[in-house]
Amino acid sequence: MKLSGDTILITGGSDGIGLALASALAGDNTVIICGRDEDRLKRARARIGEVHTEVCDVTDAAQRQAMVQRLLQLYPQLNVLINNAGGKQPTNLLCDQGIHHAMARDLALNFEAPVALSIDLLSHLVSRPRAAIINITTGLVHLPKVEQVFYCAAKAALHSYTRSLRWVLRESPVKVHEVLLPLVNTNFHQGELPSTIRAIGPEEAARQALKGIRRGKAEVYVGKASLAPWFAVLAPQTGMGIMNR
Repeated sequence: MKLSGDTILITGGSDGIGLALASALAGDNTVIICGRDEDRLKRARARIGEVHTEVCDVTDAAQRQAMVQRLLQLYPQLNVLINNAGGKQPTNLLCDQGIHHAMARDLALNFEAPVALSIDLLSHLVSRPRAAIINITTGLVHLPKVEQVFYCAAKAALHSYTRSLRWVLRESPVKVHEVLLPLVNTNFHQGELPSTIRAIGPEEAARQALKGIRRGKAEVYVGKASLAPWFAVLAPQTGMGIMNR
């Protein structure tokens, strides 16, 4: 994908990596960002300028499907979906309190919503001359962080789904990419970045992600995320120790 002259929907586009992606893509594309918070979307639009906004909680099936219908009416040329929205519920596996809620929330936001949105838009995307589905995951799909157990599990499921979808669509106009991120300094971490691993900025993460996609990479490992699969295979205990110290 050249990612130029395209019409792109970015979920979770009002902050962090989603905002950085929207800012980088807005000049050469029609960009639509969606999010739950209307005020944040307004601030993002004021910052970027040439961007369209949709208020939508992608975990809510009715809201999601209504947004899809609006988008297909307003932007019939829509041809790129970037599933970026995500969040985590810190969890202690040895404590029952709140664990079922954390599991449900993390699976809904990080796995079920992007898969459902991909399904909702798939027949339209297949009809376009060129199209793409880009799923944002993490190096933690290979080496999970135990305090983010359900987030990591959900992203690992999305990683598997993305590979399956890529195979099914291999002879279609729809390219399927995955961006696997390292630690990125965004509000996702709620001001609690670990001191043992250096974080990169969202603008740099977006730059590397778009560079890899434009080069046609199916799986784009950003920064130190590229080390995760090697540790997982060659030194899994060491890798888990590094991620969980």
